[in-house]
Amino acid sequence: MKKGLKPEKYQYEGINKLVEWKKAMECDDMGLGKTMQSILAIEKQQSYPCLIICPASLKCNWEIEINMWTDKRAMILNDSIKTTYPLLYQSGIAHYFIVNYESLSKYFVDRMPQRKDFRLSDIDFNNNINFFKSIIVDESHRVKEPKTRQSKITAAITFKKEVVYLLTGTPVINNVLDLASQLCIIDKIKLFGGYTAFVKKYKNATIEELNELHKKLKETCIIRREKKDVAGLPKKTRQIVYVELDNYDEYKFALKDIASYLKEYKGKTDSEVRKSMRGEVMVRINLLKQISGKGKVKAVSEAIKDLNENGEKVILFGENREVLDSFKNTFKNNSVSIVGGMSADNKQLSIHKFQEDKNTLNAICSLKAAGVGITLTASRIVAFIQQGWHSAIQDQAEDRGHRKGQKREVHCLYYIAKNTIDEHIYNIIESKREMSNAITGSQNDIEWEVVEEVIELILKQEDNV
Repeated sequence: MKKGLKPEKYQYEGINKLVEWKKAMECDDMGLGKTMQSILAIEKQQSYPCLIICPASLKCNWEIEINMWTDKRAMILNDSIKTTYPLLYQSGIAHYFIVNYESLSKYFVDRMPQRKDFRLSDIDFNNNINFFKSIIVDESHRVKEPKTRQSKITAAITFKKEVVYLLTGTPVINNVLDLASQLCIIDKIKLFGGYTAFVKKYKNATIEELNELHKKLKETCIIRREKKDVAGLPKKTRQIVYVELDNYDEYKFALKDIASYLKEYKGKTDSEVRKSMRGEVMVRINLLKQISGKGKVKAVSEAIKDLNENGEKVILFGENREVLDSFKNTFKNNSVSIVGGMSADNKQLSIHKFQEDKNTLNAICSLKAAGVGITLTASRIVAFIQQGWHSAIQDQAEDRGHRKGQKREVHCLYYIAKNTIDEHIYNIIESKREMSNAITGSQNDIEWEVVEEVIELILKQEDNV
């Protein structure tokens, strides 16, 4: 660890626990320093070379954190060092290597089966999967589905490694079974009788059984602390700000059109047919969300201008590019964007400018590109013109401003049009926010359950429009 830097007491405790367990899940609440704790645990054990697997949007963030906390160098894998990076470690040039999930096959696989139902044993790996001594898997809920390609490759890379850390603030996205694949990767599923036994026991578990699971996980392999218990962060509040749609006629027309399709969907008795229609259902409902977002742009822009004039920086989250582009045009002289399609370097430049430049007042962000892994503590206002489908998405986005380094109370403003899909989603998410607390302390819920409830509300509302 570099001189002059000192983790908090709870972070030291996390580092020591990671070192003790060697294979573990670091599931601290968002903003509590999971990245730093895992890096310093590697440093304490001198467990090099270390491979970091993370989303593409977080590669530069990992490079910066390693440079901040250690005197070691990190390198992002790219085509120029595709075959030579082991030599860079052997010569002492780099100790950490960073790769995104989508590129795993490029660097570690010689041949990948083309059929969908392949097994891990069907993949031909190159020798580089044996090169690393330690592995850190960031946003590890991405490997919750054991049958996916990236889950299988990650499992192969981590197999028999000395140190394996999975990092996620949301270990349970849909249900307790999301943990099973992750426990396999850290070789702790055996503590629960194996994969089959785990699934059988906890698929329809009672609250008492989930509490028992929670206790055993925290005793054996999961670190989970919440901000309110350890960080001393200022308070975070949520507030609904109701606005009117200036395109209500367009919204009403779209609502009737979508409702007629949803009636057809609900009328299908064959479960497989209904399941096959889900994709179209999501497209149509997301279109309704987009129309609602467009109808709020003017009102939300005025609200942000007022906040700026009162000396506030604002982080604004949305989903649709068309909606976000409207704000980019309105605030082009005093804002930055963090949206899909940006290079990692440009994304980092936007973050730096928002954090350091007093004249950059707004960060216009997409939930997907900016919702995790970045720090935007220059603002205490986090605003939403559109929402995701479950509380984990919202919580992570809110915590771009509510994390280590924030000194002021954080206000999360939800701009919602009354009696629209916005209000339906917000209310349903809030009602489900505590669903997973009995499992890991995380606040997550089931996306399709939210959609199904939204469908019911749309159908009821359509009858009254």
